[in-house]
Amino acid sequence: MIRIAVRSFAYHRTAAIATGLVALVGTILITSMMTLLGTGLAPSTAAADRAFLVQFPLIMGGWTVAIVLFAMVSTINVALAGRAGEIAGIRLIGAGPRQVQRMLVVETAAVTAVTAPFGLAGGYVIGRIVTGDIQAAGLTSATSVFAPGVLLPALGVLVVLAASVLAAWIGSRSLAHRSPVADAPPLARRTRATPPGRRVTATLMIIAGLGSSAAVLGMDPSDVLTTAMTGPGCVLVAVGLCVLAPELIALVNRASTRRTHRAAPSHLAAINLSAAPGRVRPTVTFLTLFVGVAAGTLSMQGIENAAGTTGSTGQVLASINYFVVALIAAFMAIALTNNLVAAISQRRTEFAVMSLVGSTSTQTHRMLVREIGAATAISVVAGSVGAFLAVLPFAIVKTGNPLQAAAPLPYAITIAIGIGVTLGVSSLVGRHVIRTATP
Repeated sequence: MIRIAVRSFAYHRTAAIATGLVALVGTILITSMMTLLGTGLAPSTAAADRAFLVQFPLIMGGWTVAIVLFAMVSTINVALAGRAGEIAGIRLIGAGPRQVQRMLVVETAAVTAVTAPFGLAGGYVIGRIVTGDIQAAGLTSATSVFAPGVLLPALGVLVVLAASVLAAWIGSRSLAHRSPVADAPPLARRTRATPPGRRVTATLMIIAGLGSSAAVLGMDPSDVLTTAMTGPGCVLVAVGLCVLAPELIALVNRASTRRTHRAAPSHLAAINLSAAPGRVRPTVTFLTLFVGVAAGTLSMQGIENAAGTTGSTGQVLASINYFVVALIAAFMAIALTNNLVAAISQRRTEFAVMSLVGSTSTQTHRMLVREIGAATAISVVAGSVGAFLAVLPFAIVKTGNPLQAAAPLPYAITIAIGIGVTLGVSSLVGRHVIRTATP
């Protein structure tokens, strides 16, 4: 199996690069938090600074791990969808489902291991920058120098490696256990079939996120915990909405079926969304997460500014949170791009068939853009609503004005970036794939 995994890794370089990028940025994010935690636990750190330098990375690092695992599972799922034929062939020559899963785990672990040294180095750099900013802002004393050690950052690397192995095992389970001689069940049927507990899990995440955000209503406005509670609240609400991606796509389908007069590309896009909603599910997942987290964080920063707390501890902590979450947003943008490239590239045969039945390259491209556009619209709405609800208690406590949570600039910036990345990548990659698929 290891020999097959090595050959498969060399053949599927695009999927390996996509997985490697996600693992690299994920390692940077997690190890940077571990360097802060190591500094907080170091003997050289002043006792008065220890609580902050331990609590901050634990809060930020906890949901960073969840996002990294979530992103890796989705990326691996999309990458493996284009390898159904290869995996069926391996099954036909005698490999069992568990052997196939182990092969894919070895591939993913190898990619993660290759990126680990670079991610570890990046984590040290980011950790030093954040520690310096905290010290420059006066939140810690000059005696509490950057002292991450080796064990905790190395543990961060192992966490990412374990996350990649778990993601590969989970993501390959369905494909590895599929019969090699039976057709795959329709995407529409697979998406509509609700896995046991998925909606319950999503609901619990959203409730937990809103509960974390609502807890600040009983706190002092100058308490740093208002920021520490609202940030994870935004993330939990956004992740909960991501898990509900099939339901969000179903809303788009119902809205599109009510339109009777449509041009050919729009009609084809509506049919594709209804027949194979799984194609745009990764887009909805990551874009909802991106908008929810990024808009929520920018909105929190705007509320801090409106509260007139410039130079205070809360303002400094919000700025640090913004810096770290900006890295997470970049990570999600990379994951979104990887998923878009993989999903569109796998449709080369479909585009070739459309060309044979008379569809022009322009019509096919417009159909693709309309599909992604519909997914983008529902993601933007869901992510924005989630961010608003999560930040609303923060706005009330800080300014007494709930409308501050709806300040348009943070949402406009986030939505513009999200739409630009999604439609830009879809348009460029789609045009190339459609052109090369045309007979």
